[in-house]
Amino acid sequence: MRELAITILSSLLFFLILLFAFIGFQNNAKRLPFYYYPSGLIVNIGEGNRAHWGNSVVQEDLEKFESITDFSKIDSFPLHLKNYKGEVYEVNFNLITVRKTDVLNVFFSDLFLAFFSLAIAVYFYYSTRDALIFGFFFNFGLVILSNVFVLTFNNSIFLFVLTLYFGSFLQYHLIYRLRGKEINSKWLLPQILISFIMAMIASQEKYDMVLIERVVLVAHAITVLFGSINIIANIYEIIRSKPQEEALLKRIILVSSIFLYVALPSSIIFFDGYPWFFVHRSFFITTYLLFILSFFYGTYRYTFVPSLVIFTPSIVTLILVSIILGTYIGSIFILDFILPIRYLKDRWVFNLIYLFLVTAYLIPLKLKVKELFDYWFFEQNPKLSEGINKIAGLLSSPLSMRKTILTINRTVKETVNISNIIILIPGDQFASTDLKNINFVRISPQSEIWNYFKSTDRVTVTSHLEYGIGLRETLYNFLKGLNVQLAFPAYDSSSNKKNIQAMILIGEKLDKKYFSIGELKFINEVVKISGMLLENYSLLEDEIQKRKIVRDIQTASIVDNTLRLILPSEIKGIDYGYISKPAVGISGDYLDIIPLSQTKMIVLLGDVAGHGLGTGFLVSAIKGIVREQLRNGTSLEGLFREINSFFRARYKGNEFMTLLGGVFDSNENVFKYVNAGHLSLIEMRADGQIKLHSKTQRVLGILETDYHAQELKLIPGTKLFLYSDGITEAFSERDEIFGEETLIEFLHFNAEKTVKEIPALLDVKMTNFRGNREQSDDITFIGLSFTPN
Repeated sequence: MRELAITILSSLLFFLILLFAFIGFQNNAKRLPFYYYPSGLIVNIGEGNRAHWGNSVVQEDLEKFESITDFSKIDSFPLHLKNYKGEVYEVNFNLITVRKTDVLNVFFSDLFLAFFSLAIAVYFYYSTRDALIFGFFFNFGLVILSNVFVLTFNNSIFLFVLTLYFGSFLQYHLIYRLRGKEINSKWLLPQILISFIMAMIASQEKYDMVLIERVVLVAHAITVLFGSINIIANIYEIIRSKPQEEALLKRIILVSSIFLYVALPSSIIFFDGYPWFFVHRSFFITTYLLFILSFFYGTYRYTFVPSLVIFTPSIVTLILVSIILGTYIGSIFILDFILPIRYLKDRWVFNLIYLFLVTAYLIPLKLKVKELFDYWFFEQNPKLSEGINKIAGLLSSPLSMRKTILTINRTVKETVNISNIIILIPGDQFASTDLKNINFVRISPQSEIWNYFKSTDRVTVTSHLEYGIGLRETLYNFLKGLNVQLAFPAYDSSSNKKNIQAMILIGEKLDKKYFSIGELKFINEVVKISGMLLENYSLLEDEIQKRKIVRDIQTASIVDNTLRLILPSEIKGIDYGYISKPAVGISGDYLDIIPLSQTKMIVLLGDVAGHGLGTGFLVSAIKGIVREQLRNGTSLEGLFREINSFFRARYKGNEFMTLLGGVFDSNENVFKYVNAGHLSLIEMRADGQIKLHSKTQRVLGILETDYHAQELKLIPGTKLFLYSDGITEAFSERDEIFGEETLIEFLHFNAEKTVKEIPALLDVKMTNFRGNREQSDDITFIGLSFTPN
């Protein structure tokens, strides 16, 4: 109903603007008693001049008449006319005074047809977003309107020819669209340019009768050409696909509508004497009215289904308005004419009483009308009532999810006699539940099809999409492949917003009939119940997952205790301090400090993608690999290559890790390190100056890589800091990021502190920065200081 109301109001508003422009252009003036084109061609309007229909006024006479500025002393004017055989004859025409309302009366049928075309165009746009069908009917309405302006004012020849040609080219696009195919929009540009050029020629040479006739004739010829191809293509589709019953009727009516559209241009081109001028104008109007209606029916099934599904609020409101208005008019008629009451001759008294009664009884009346509707369309049908009661009983039934869904599917199919019912859900919903053999279909939550459903709050009708392109064509093929006719959104009732948690897909009726209003209401109620059931199962699964997470975290804590960092004994000339805080029970950050000799120590800090139990086990595996390779005497570069080979062989690029590791040597005063895609190494000199070493190599686990070490010469008092992105990518309650700059400012401020003190101070700083916001990622930080041996 909303789309229908928008259609009517938008079309009416646009039409009124044109109408006021029409009235504003015209002045009450004398004119010839017939209507004609700038070329002089007399059209079939006005029964008094029937003998002259299809003939043309000689241009010299027409120019003389239109050059007259003062008609006060002129009551008649002689004109030479030429018939279609080329014979010229003279007629003295009495001039008539034409008022504004007279023109509207003469062209009432044309204006109605134009308004009807515009309304159809707007409806197609708001209900189906079909730009081509919208453009086709909008252009058709403008052709008719501009034709009226040309006949009455001789001043819209440009718009008339432009829309005439553009409408002809749109026939070319319809050839593809009506067969469910797409044509590249780049073809529109040359078509618009050709239409514009022809319109410019016609407007500049509007008194050249021969030229104008040829320009218009070519436009009609293009319409006939593409229309004929369109008819042949659709007949071929009928023969090839062999549709049955109603589908066959649709196709036949569609072909008939296209034939009606090209019938009049065909008569102009192929029949001598312009025979369409010799029939009454009502024939012209009726032909194109039938074209609009048959095209509408032939291309769109279930057109008003979305409106009928939500029929209760809309139709009940319309009925209430009708009842109130009818009661008011009836009461006025009775009181004023049948039983004139002396005390109510002042109408305001009655209006006040009536307003009071309506206000007092409006809500009870609305509830009564809704109750009658529910009874008439739904409750009096025992099959529908029994079906909905059976499904409603499942809400309190202790059945499993599988059995409940199977029962709903079977009941709906039996009640409304449909081929199938499918529940479409995003892939992340019920992720751990086996949904095989219960008519569930998963779809990626990021797919364009699911995003389309999420962005619309109305019923989707498959046949509305049949002649679409782009996403609409993709959606049509998807639904058609599942043999689905209607798609109902099932909402999450626990949220204030209309969040769609599933789409209930309804198949075709087995008897090939349309859904009745009662059946649509039944399906709508089933969708509501299904939404509640899905919500209950979703809450149940969430609870189960929470318990699993708690169990995993407990397990992870036990594992973490077994994998806790074993601190080395004192290394001469090297001091260190660190923090390591997992986001959940076990950390996905890898921190290792291993003594190699009395003056050497290797430090490794890495970040495995993700966090939790899985990454914790992976960290433990890396620790084992590192210790084994160090026992075998593997170099720092070789150690990185071995870890990279482990990831590539085991996970085939599906897991990866960043790692920064290096060897401190207090005898050589050097830190030799490799950075595989990790954050920058921070160097702080004894004077507080900070330098970032950000040169990195490829992340571990992606491709085979030959890693090379870098050397950093150390001076006494130098501090080095390694950290994970859980520090720099921490967020506050106000969504502010901690960032690298804040970390450097913190280190500057605490430059005098030892590396054993700094990690604890940083932990306090980050806790205060986050406030009440929970830690979202693993946090690891280590500081090292060097004193020469």
